[in-house]
Formats: sequence, C-alpha cells, structure tokens
Amino acid sequence: MEESDYFCVKCLIEGDEDAFVALYHKYHRKIYHTALSMTRSEDLAQDVIQDVFLKVWENRTALDPGKSFIAYISVICRNVIFDMFKKASVEEAVRQKLQQFAEVSEPESEDDDFYETYISLLSNAIAKLPPQRSIIFKLCKLQKKSYDEVARSMNISRSTVQDHIVKANKAIREYLLTHVDLSFVMLFVILSRLAA
Repeated sequence: MEESDYFCVKCLIEGDEDAFVALYHKYHRKIYHTALSMTRSEDLAQDVIQDVFLKVWENRTALDPGKSFIAYISVICRNVIFDMFKKASVEEAVRQKLQQFAEVSEPESEDDDFYETYISLLSNAIAKLPPQRSIIFKLCKLQKKSYDEVARSMNISRSTVQDHIVKANKAIREYLLTHVDLSFVMLFVILSRLAA
C-alpha cells in the first residue's frame, strides 16, 4: 500500500472527510474505467462510482490501513456491478412476464380507473424526487424537451440533466416496484414508458 493511502485510510476511519475526498479524487477514475469496461454504459459507470464510495464511507470503521485500498474498492466495484446485473435480470424477467400478461389484458381506454391510478402512482413517485430532479424529469419525460433545451433553460450542463434523469428513472422504478398491490398490467405500462 502507498504510504499516502495508509495515512488517508487511517484518517478516514476517524471520519475525516478530507481524507475521503482525497481517496475519491485519486481512485474514482480507475473505478470508472473498470465499471465502464464491464457495463459499457457511462451512466451506469457513474452510478457504480457513487455506490462504491458510498459503501467506503458507510463502512469506513471496518477499513484496514495496512491493506491495499485500491484492491478493497475494486472488490466493492465488482460486487456492485454484479448486484446491478442481477437486479437488471430480475427486472427483465418481471418485464417479460408483465408483457405476456398485458397482451391479453390491455386496457381499452385512457378514461378508465386504470389510467387514473397509473397517473396517480406516477405523480406520487415523481413527487418523492428531490425538487430539481422532479422538475428536470417533468421537462424531459412529460414535456418531451431535449436534454440540451433543459440544460440551457436551467443554466446547468447537459451531463447534469442526464445524471438527474438516470437517477429519477431508477428512483421511480424502485418506487413502483414496491407497490405490490399494483396490477401487473399497470406496472408493465409504467415501466415501459419510463424505459422509452
């Protein structure tokens, strides 16, 4: 282990945020490239970085300054990606089952209770997003504005808009999947629209 890492990890164990930031800046690119090579997605690679360093911070008291920090976060990185793939496989299986169900149970009109409940659930999910993320999601997904248009109107970068959309989609999917009383058809319609 590098001597600088040894002292940073010791400080991190004590809750030193500067040490955490130093380790993040030193290694986040390596984690990004590892994640990108495994996921082939810039958005997912960014999510992996956040998850990896969140786990480092949350489990900092269990760190061993005498062991390689890069080896430690590399293992976390692989585990995060494997969990991501496993979850994606489960969601895809659910989506396929829902699609089969939807083929014989498609709602006839947008004026029925089904559609009203769909709108209500989606609204509730969006309402739980942080304020800026909620606004960006509505502009991009509901008003169909481009990332560039939203970035200009809100005076933020395009990548920031993209990051908010990725996180909003993830949060909304998780919210909807926790509503076990939701009909299979409705869940399929919502997930399909979010994926579009």
